[in-house]
Amino acid sequence: MTLRRKIGILASVAAMAATLVVVAAPAQAHSERTYEITIENLTDGQILTPAVVATHHSSFAAFRKGRPASNGIQQLAENGGAGILAAELDGKRRVAAVEVSPGPIAPGDSVTVTVTAPFWARRATVAAMLICTNDGFASVSRARLPFWMGQERVAYGRAYDAGTEINTEDYNDLVPPCDGEGQTGESNPALAENGVVRNHRGITGIGDLDPAVHGWTGPVVKVTIVRTG
Repeated sequence: MTLRRKIGILASVAAMAATLVVVAAPAQAHSERTYEITIENLTDGQILTPAVVATHHSSFAAFRKGRPASNGIQQLAENGGAGILAAELDGKRRVAAVEVSPGPIAPGDSVTVTVTAPFWARRATVAAMLICTNDGFASVSRARLPFWMGQERVAYGRAYDAGTEINTEDYNDLVPPCDGEGQTGESNPALAENGVVRNHRGITGIGDLDPAVHGWTGPVVKVTIVRTG
């Protein structure tokens, strides 16, 4: 091979490399996406705590029905410990970003949070305590994030029972004063259920709670996700 041909090949390779760099830079710059997530309380008489919002890989789940709740889910569902669940999720390898919404969220009200996600995080999970329950929480789990700019996705979340505390429905065993303003701060070992996450059976009226006031039918939360960036 002649020297002139070698020089020509090297020049072509250099030009291709420069082109690849120029093409790759914009793709990397736009790999992080921004979403506005609105959480609406659909119940008539259940106040929600501030909601924990996480973007994550599609293979991740903050909880699964039929399995024991994590400490973070337990603390949210029993004591309103949104910060504890947020810290737990923030430490997971497949979780991209975690935010805690303003709150409490009164019946019929909604709040909006802004979250980010890299290209590999295609799902979002939202969870908040149903205040007037022993260990109930509202959640949309693993909702698909919108792909296109301006695209909107809506998901409805059901009520779950963490399976960690017996449902006495007594005010003495609930987050005081059952209005979303505080948290108990600790679980009562005497009420430990040692169960698994399941669909919540609702308010039955066996204690101080009134099913006509604190009960619900159907979904308890509506989550609207819009890609904004």
